Amino acid sequence: MEPVSLQDFVCALDLASLPRVLRVCSGVYFQGSIYEICGNECCLSTGDLIKVIKVCLQKVVCKNPGTGQTMEISPNFPGRFTPLTGPQSYRTLEELLSAATQRSRKLPIGFMSTHRISTEARVVPRDQPLLLKDVEAYHGTYRARCVLDTETQQFILHLPLSQKGPFWEWEPGAPQPLLQALQDPALSDRLFTCSTLPWRSLILRPQYELQAVMHIFSSLRTAASLSAPQTQDEDPATECQGQFTYIRQGFCPYEGPQAH
Repeated sequence: MEPVSLQDFVCALDLASLPRVLRVCSGVYFQGSIYEICGNECCLSTGDLIKVIKVCLQKVVCKNPGTGQTMEISPNFPGRFTPLTGPQSYRTLEELLSAATQRSRKLPIGFMSTHRISTEARVVPRDQPLLLKDVEAYHGTYRARCVLDTETQQFILHLPLSQKGPFWEWEPGAPQPLLQALQDPALSDRLFTCSTLPWRSLILRPQYELQAVMHIFSSLRTAASLSAPQTQDEDPATECQGQFTYIRQGFCPYEGPQAH
């Protein structure tokens, strides 16, 4: 297996496959990788073996991509997250539809407005997901036939293509709980929106702690914890960088516990 960073390993890890044995290939390791043995601090070195036995999600850092502001939320945060299709917002429905057509995107198109929309039928709250199902001619103009799906009922709304936003495009599908959004590999690099958080769009950066058994010089079994932020651009004072190779289960050149 090709060497990978600790962050990439954690992001792609199937927890059902634990324990996993890793060998340190290269890198520089900071605060997150320092562990204590008999009162002495040690650092990982090239060639060290790490048997990962547990991965714990410590917290999730939400980042506003526009301002760079961040906030922390706990793993049991109750809000639900909707993935946005791209980082760009659109001033009108016509602009959103035109951009989707250029990308050969077919209807229906999911979108939401950062402002409240008032129609004859009802008022659509800000950040409420809508589906643009079709475009219809009406009295010499064109309007979008949209579906508002509440928990109890679906409503059909007709909005002029000149309707002002800003609008964000989103991926059709039900909003997901935090842990489900983090575990979906297709959403690893996507922007999200969450109605219970103050920002229109945000990036989710989970931070994990790995519990591992390590082989030191005397081949003694030693417990350790490693911090593994998901992304590479975290504060280097707390980041653990480097390359790791997965050792197939059942093989270990040193004495000590084996991966089963």
